Amino acid sequence: MFKKSKLTFAASLIVQSITFFVLFCALWCKKKSLAAAFLAVSAVSGATGAVLISQLKREIAETTVEFDDDFEMDEAALKGSLGGDDVEE
Repeated sequence: MFKKSKLTFAASLIVQSITFFVLFCALWCKKKSLAAAFLAVSAVSGATGAVLISQLKREIAETTVEFDDDFEMDEAALKGSLGGDDVEE
């Protein structure tokens, strides 16, 4: 699947799901038989969008790099280089 467009596909499926659910509610109030089809498509597209988002979160978690906090630095050398004590004219 296209890795760069996975978020776009997931967002569009979620929006489609919400739109079809609103259509389901409107048609269900009017007692139309087409309402069940909109509910089914809404459920499937919502589930697919949620799966794509969870896969994207998993891919991001796998590529995240953790750094060690054991980095030591000589504070006197750092203060000297930042203090402007290098060269006097």
